[in-house]
Order: sequence, then structure tokens, then C-alpha cells
Amino acid sequence: MRFFSIILLLLLTFGVDLFAVEEEPGPAIRLGAPFRDHAVLQRGMKAPVWGWSEPGTKVTVEFAGQTKTAVAGKSGKWMLALDPLKASAEPAELKVSESAGGSVTLRNVLVGEVWLASGQSNMQWKVNKSSTMKLAQAFTEEIGDMPAPIREFEVTSVMAMLHPIEKADGTWKDGNYADYSAIAFAFAHKLHKELGVPIGILNCSFSQTAIQAWVPREGFRDAKDAYTQAIYRKILETDPTTPEHKAVWTRFYEGNEATLRENAERVAEGKAPQPISTRTPGNLSGNRDASWLFNGRLNPVVPYAIRGGIWNQGYANMGEGLPYYHNLHNLVRGWRLVWDKPELPVYFHQFYCPGQKGEWNHSPRIGGVVDMRLGTWLARDIPHTGMASQIDVTGGIHYTSKTVPGQRLALHALKNQYGQKELVADGPSFKDYEVRGDRLIVKFDQAEGGLVVGSTAYNTDRRNKDATGFADPKVIPDGENQVKGFYLTGADRVWHRASVKLNGETVVLHAPGVKQPRGVSYGTGGIGFQPNLYNRALLPMAPFIYYDQKRVTAESWPEEKLKVAGVVPAAGSEGLLYEWRKMPLLSTQFRENAVLQADQPITFWGSVLHDYGVEPEGEAVVEFSFAGIKKRIPVKAGSPHIYEIAPGDSRYPGAAKEWRVTVPAMKASAEPKTLTVRFFIDGELAHERICRNIVVGDVWFVASHPGNFEELPDVEVQAPVRMMTRKAKRFSHPTPSRYTVCVSRTPLNRFACVWTDATGLPAALGNFIAAKTGRPVGVIFMKSGMTSMGRGVPSKDLSTLKSWIPVNALKDAPSLFADYKDLAAVRPGNSHYAANVRQYLDAWRSYWNDYIPKMVTNRSVPDGLVWGNYPTLTAGVTSQASEVYNTMVHSFTPTQLKGILFLAGPATFAEDGGARYGEQMTTLANSWKKHFGGKDPHFLYTLPDKSLAPKITQPKGIRGRSTAIPTRDWTEVSNLLDALK
Repeated sequence: MRFFSIILLLLLTFGVDLFAVEEEPGPAIRLGAPFRDHAVLQRGMKAPVWGWSEPGTKVTVEFAGQTKTAVAGKSGKWMLALDPLKASAEPAELKVSESAGGSVTLRNVLVGEVWLASGQSNMQWKVNKSSTMKLAQAFTEEIGDMPAPIREFEVTSVMAMLHPIEKADGTWKDGNYADYSAIAFAFAHKLHKELGVPIGILNCSFSQTAIQAWVPREGFRDAKDAYTQAIYRKILETDPTTPEHKAVWTRFYEGNEATLRENAERVAEGKAPQPISTRTPGNLSGNRDASWLFNGRLNPVVPYAIRGGIWNQGYANMGEGLPYYHNLHNLVRGWRLVWDKPELPVYFHQFYCPGQKGEWNHSPRIGGVVDMRLGTWLARDIPHTGMASQIDVTGGIHYTSKTVPGQRLALHALKNQYGQKELVADGPSFKDYEVRGDRLIVKFDQAEGGLVVGSTAYNTDRRNKDATGFADPKVIPDGENQVKGFYLTGADRVWHRASVKLNGETVVLHAPGVKQPRGVSYGTGGIGFQPNLYNRALLPMAPFIYYDQKRVTAESWPEEKLKVAGVVPAAGSEGLLYEWRKMPLLSTQFRENAVLQADQPITFWGSVLHDYGVEPEGEAVVEFSFAGIKKRIPVKAGSPHIYEIAPGDSRYPGAAKEWRVTVPAMKASAEPKTLTVRFFIDGELAHERICRNIVVGDVWFVASHPGNFEELPDVEVQAPVRMMTRKAKRFSHPTPSRYTVCVSRTPLNRFACVWTDATGLPAALGNFIAAKTGRPVGVIFMKSGMTSMGRGVPSKDLSTLKSWIPVNALKDAPSLFADYKDLAAVRPGNSHYAANVRQYLDAWRSYWNDYIPKMVTNRSVPDGLVWGNYPTLTAGVTSQASEVYNTMVHSFTPTQLKGILFLAGPATFAEDGGARYGEQMTTLANSWKKHFGGKDPHFLYTLPDKSLAPKITQPKGIRGRSTAIPTRDWTEVSNLLDALK
């Protein structure tokens, strides 16, 4: 995205018409994406063939004894249809020729059954990464040297676009089954074994995509529900021909231009400037928003003749719940409209069961994935569709048991499209229930012949020598007592696990704690490889939950979560404590075992916003307590302890807010102290942090290159010596991280910085200091990392000196002023920002006036991008200055320090041999002294000799105390101790 935006900005800056560039001339005949060697054509129905030639050109297609002609229209597009074909596994040629003399011949073309396979990463997931590899290997051996009867097509040149693309490239895979979609291959394999004809799969899937991304515009257009109409309105807002577009984008331009004018007034009055709004109208929340993947990866195969479609998706929609029902309706409706097949069959999966840690938790649940599964089950009301359950399949995000899910989809196709009416394609499904005393009796559809107990665990366990290796259910005789997924509840709405008694097509349930049952739940907590109920076809029972004969959803249930007998909710697992659990109430260094600076006033701080940057709804209060000092801080304007963080100084796009408390200076002491900070909303506790065993002594901040250092002699000390180091992988980022070094702001996340007993260089330095002073010592040791240069290429240290300097200080170094201008362009309140915003708005105008119309007219990507893009405010930002400061320094300011130690490494001098070292180190030192707290912390820095940095210059003008540490070796640190004396 950044690359496209940079090009766009540069061209606009220099007055170049980006969208005037014509496409490079292609071959005289360009075929539609699916028409490539090794294709499989659909038998038994008209088969469209299309492409592009010069307007007015007569085009002839010859195949299987047929000859069809068409004439290219004004746009150059032509289309014709072959008459219904007979299945054939004999490779044939399809020839396309034109009156001007050009021709294209497709080789190794078969005729059989063609199905569309779509979804996100679990549909995309390859055979060789799943259990299906075993099936593929056996099939490869079985067919020997025969032409591959199962083939898979993918669009290769386009992934996602804002408007539908027709001109694209693609490839048919010819027998390399390991590289096929695992689910689609299992589906196709079963069809081929039953039908004996070639099977073609149009694989239009991609990872991390929501269902909305695969719905064509038409699918949203004709819906009646408010949820879908809101999505459709967004799509209209990105169509330059609509009044909806004109209205919202006029407001967008005018609103941002007004912000620039107001900012000039704010700055003149000494007030904080505000950022413009980059939240654009329409379906522009990234290039995986509504319709984008359909437009790029699926539309190029429309209207290729297909029998139907299969669908597997869910992770990207887990949190959305019941609206999945509308989304499936939109998806199927849209596909049928663009293919002009009102009865196009589409079969979809119900979401599987993500793995659980430890013993399986069967407790009933509502909301999220449970409601999404319900929405999927309800969508069976779409004519000519069917659902295949995966409730008895578990694993990681990309579960490996793909074979059985694919085969279950094939059952629907075999039953409904290929005449095998005797097949059972659906598992048992809730019908109704009745209460008899303290028993509840559930009746089911699709349970003919009676229910059985089974499990998929046996056949997925490699330790069982006769296991199939697939998630095939295995019957458990007399296994009723092993079924743990049923729960009952009474008037108190507390759910109790129920015992199970099978009685033909019904289940009799009893729970000792429920005298008069009113509700029943099954499988809402997931089943996975646990014992489960099946019909005689060994298809699993779908989960359900009812109360007083009514379906239960998160919206209908009066409480946020279900109450389960014997289960005590973990502290902070619900209510405000759960909602605000990721709030960064304390900044990085305020943790258990912290060391704080003695003899100076100590400042504590943290956020008063949600992790997402939103303010609390209600009256918020921070309660602070440390060493007998207590403060109650109302979170409101005018509070002396609430501070506004300027845009650009946090990860939030606008101004942020934080609390700060400064307590009087304390004497050095190893006596442990406790810090407690609580955050309340309308009197209810929303977040709490308790940090114990805090001591007061000397705190040093050490910034280091990623190399190793020589070992120093151990020094025994009595006082505590502790360190805080970077545990996260990241060490740089374009956006300032205000309260944490790692990405997550969750206090207990495994990458969070913590205080531990010092080791290595921090221990050597800390022990040396503690031996001299007898005081506790804390070393904040921030060591940069190595940047990956790509697969097979050694990582490299790219942490230049300017990457450690905050943005506003860059202007103080003449050699870094260009970097300052670059980064200031995205920080409100300066002329560079205003100029960048105007270029950004101009880029949007050009995007809508030129780029998108060209895409719509030509049905191709004007600039050849694989992933569609659009202008961004950061388009022209290329400088990597300040990125290490943003991550490893910013969140520690304004902590009080005794001293700062900067250990420069080879990367600092790689570009200029140290010619600008003096100027830039002066800037760094003065900016750190300004941002950190304390009484002029002593600043020490390495000064390599000319053997390491031949053009080295010395810093001049560092304010306050500073010491240069001469070094002849990057690993040398013994001279640090001399400097510390």
C-alpha cells in the first residue's frame, strides 16, 4: 500500500497525470482468465467462452467438433457459448482464432464437472499441510500416468480491487495435488470416485478475509435487512457515479480543509492542533473490505460454466455472530445474480471447533462464534443450499483435518446434483423438546434409524495403528455416559450438565440440579474430537440452545454470559473488568519489582483511554496509592492530573489523554513498596494494577546496538540489582508506542517488559554501581535488534543514530532536517503537515476522477497492482528516523533517571563513517535529557576511534553532564566502568 501511495504522491507533486498512462499493448487475442492450458470445461450445459480482440474482429472458437463465432464489441470484448458438452477425460485442444489471422490454442483440455471453491485461509490451505495429503498420495498412485482428472484453477494476477475486474491471468494446476486446496481436493476426489468424470475446481479463496469481501455488489443491493443495506450504502459511496458518493466525499474534503484552517488558529493561540480525519467514507477499511476479493479474485472467472459452489470461512467473522445469516444470504444471492443462475447450488461449512488448552470445556456459551454457527444453520433456508457441520473437527487456526469436511460437502452435491437421492447429507438437527417432570426430551430431524455415540478422536490419533488418519467418526458402543455436551437449566437460568439416554431418534436428558427444566443446550461450547451424537450416516449433530421453547442468542439472553453450575467466573472475565482488561493503565516500567529513582520527585503515569483509544462512557476516576501517598483523580477537563498527549505522540490518530502523579523525592531503600492504581467507571472497577516489591535507588537507561559485549568480572553486592529488557521481537515502529515496548498492551502478555534480577551487561554495570553506592540499582536495557532482509539473506542491524532521535528533535540537526520534514508531514500543526494534507486530498480527487473510472471502463487494473490500493496520508513518508525511539524509548519518558548510557554500534557509522556523529549525538543527548525526567541525568556515550569510524566527529553542545567513552572495539565495555567512577 505504501509503495502505491508514494508513487501517487510523487506524480501529483510534479504535475504528472498518473492515470493518463495507457496499458501496454498485449497479444491480439486475450482470453478470459480461466481459459488456459489444462482447463476443465463443464459438461451438460452451455459453456461461455470469452476474451478481447480489436473491436469489430470476428472470433472463432473450435472445440469438440463445434465451431462458434462472435464479433468483438466496442470495448474489444467478445463472448460466445459452446453447446452442452459430454464428459471426456481425453485431452483435447480448444482453438481460438480471429479474422485478422491471430490464434491461440489451449491444450490438454478436459470436460467434466466444475465447482467454485471460495473462502478464507482454511479453504486456501494446501493439501500438503493437511491430512488430505494421504488421500492425494494414494490417488496419485492409483491413476498412474493417466492425465490428471482433478484440476484446480487460480487467478494469479489480481487479488482484490475496489471495482470488478475482468482482465486477469490465471493458471490451471495439472496434477500437483499437494498444491491444491485440501478441502476442495477432498470434495473433488469424492465426486470423481462416484461420477468417474474429470473434476475442475475454481479456487477463489484467500487468507484473512471476511465473508463480506467475497460478496458481489449485487448481493448486497437486493437485501432488505438494515445490516446489509448499510454495507451496500458504503459500496455506493465508492462509486463515483452515484449521488451517495458525491455527498459524502464533498463532506470529507470540506471537513478536512476546515480542520487545516482551524489548526492554524489553534497553533497561533498556543493550543494543540488536531489531525484531519483519514477515516474515509465507503468500503475502504483496507483492501479486504466488502466486495474487494470478489472484484479481484473471483469476478474474472464469471460466467465460466460451473455446477455450483462450496464455501469454507469463519475466523474473520467470529466476533460478528448472528449477522452471518445475512452474509450467507448475500453471498449466495450475489453469486447467483452474477452467474445468472437463480438456482445455483452452494454448500457451506458450519465453523469448526478451535482447539482448547487442557481439559475440554463443554460449558454452554452464547454470542460470537456460537451465534455465527447458528446464523450458518439458519441459512439452510436458502433454496438449493446445504450445510456440512464441522463441530466434531478441532485443531489450530489452520486445522489439518480437512478431508472429512470436504467429503461432507460432496455428499450434498452427490445427493442433489447427481441423483444419489438415497444419500444422507445432513446430520441430526434440533426439532423441538418437551418436558416430563424433571426430564427433558429432545426430538431431532435427520435422525432416521436412531442416534449413536461416536468420536473423531480415534481415527485422528496416529498412535492407533488402524486409524484412517482422517476425522472419520468411530462409533462408541454404549457411549451415552461419555457425551458431555448437553446442559439443562431451570427458572434460575443456571446451566447444569445433563446425563444422556438415547431413545431411538430422541434424547432423554436429566440433571440432578434442575427439578423443572426450561432450557437445553448442546455443543455450544464446541465438541471437537470429544464423544458426540451422530445419525446412522455418522454425520454429527449440530449445536443448539433453547429456553422456554425459544432459540437463545446473545441478544435474547438477559445476562452477558451464561451461568454454569460449579463454574466460578475468573476474576476479570466479565463486565467492565473484561471490557477494559487491555487498558494500559500504567506505562512500561511500572511493574512488580521495579526500581525507581531516589532523591528526586517521581512521576507515575498511564492511559485513561480504552486500549482502542476511546474514552469511557460515564464518570471515570483514577485512584492512586504509593508509599502512603493517595490521590483520587477525576478524568475530566481541567483536572490537574490529566494531560493531553498531542497527535503523533501515541498510536492513536487523535489527541490522547493520560493521568500523571508526581510524588515527593524518597531516599534510597531496599524496603519493598507497593503501587496500586485502580480505574473506575461510574463507581464500578474497570481496571486494576498492583505492583509489589518496588524499591528506590538509582535508575540507568542503557541503549545498545544488537551486538555482544565482553564479559566483566562479577562483583558481589548486597543491594538489589534489577533490569528491564526488551522481550518483544519488534524494536522499531513508525508510530510512537506510548505505554509499552511490545505490540500488545495487555499487562500479562508474554512479550511485556518485566523487572528481573540483572544478568549480563546490566548486571555488570548495576553491580559496579551498587558496590560503590550501596543503593538498589535498576537498569532499563534497551537493545536494538537485527532486521530481516528476506529469506536466505542474513539479518542486518539497521538502527542508525537518527532512528533513536524523537521526531521533533530531528530539526535541531541540519543533516536530519529532511527527515524532520518527511515525518512532520504526518504530525499536525506545521506547514509540512498542511501541504501533505492538501496533496492527500488532491490524490483522492484524482483517484475518483481518473483512476477508478478507467478501472470501471476497461475492467482491468490501470497500474497492474495485484492488491488494489488507494491514497494514504503517509504516502510520501519514507524516512525511518525516530522508529527505534518510538518503540524502545518513548514509553519510558518522563521517568526519572540517574544516568543514560548510549552504546553505539557499527550500523551507526556505516553510512558516513561518523562524519555526522557529533552533530546527531548532540541532538540525541539533548532531546533525551529533555524528555526524560531527573536532575540533569548524566549522559555517557561511546566514541569510537578512527579505526572504527574514520570520519568521526565529536559532539559539541551537549547540555549538562556528559562523558565520552573512547572505544577501539565494539565489544569493549570495561572502559565504561572507568567512566562510571
